[in-house]
Amino acid sequence: MIKYILSWFLLLLAALLNAAIRELAYKDFFEEHLSHQISVFTGLFLISVPILYVSRKWPFKSRTHAFSIGLVWCFMTDLFEFLMFLRVSENPYKDFLKVHNIFTGEFWILILVWVVISPVLFYGSGPRLLKID
Repeated sequence: MIKYILSWFLLLLAALLNAAIRELAYKDFFEEHLSHQISVFTGLFLISVPILYVSRKWPFKSRTHAFSIGLVWCFMTDLFEFLMFLRVSENPYKDFLKVHNIFTGEFWILILVWVVISPVLFYGSGPRLLKID
């Protein structure tokens, strides 16, 4: 289990890359909210790469195992997000809950859902498509 927990840092690196792409490539062309919405979709793609890598490097034992790893990663991801809000926001609890409200156009929840379900979807994809030594 520890290798999966530590592998979460690969997801964090993908998220940081996504933020850098947003800041350097298109943030100045769109208003902030739209930039964050776009960033969710580029983030879905970018975090899929380490999730796929981990699922092939250390195959999950079962779909249940893949789901449990996804839940752990989801918890770690949202905890990290919450800690970032504590650090940078004047009203961290309210702002944290706000980004989880898809009905106000916030798409952050899609990242969390993807982090949970993608290991299950990638389970069993095995080395047929990509061999990792």
